[in-house]
Amino acid sequence: MADRNETLWKLKRGLYYSVEFGEVTVTLSDTFTLDNFSSTVNLSNVYLMKQSDGSEMTNTHTANNVITVTGAGTNIKCVYMAYGVKT
Repeated sequence: MADRNETLWKLKRGLYYSVEFGEVTVTLSDTFTLDNFSSTVNLSNVYLMKQSDGSEMTNTHTANNVITVTGAGTNIKCVYMAYGVKT
């Protein structure tokens, strides 16, 4: 398990919510943290998609904006979309 660094592509901020798109390379049980969201409110949704075939990588997301990859694989390049309350 490792804490991975994501690459932010685009951040769109509304009055209360934000959406963020980017990419990250992950392995089973890796985590990554998104800094552009409130750390006191859970993210509304996070979607991880494999760049190789577009299939979804399963994940869990908790308070403090930590995403844990639960899908199997090693060094899988993914695109992510996250939605939640902005900072």
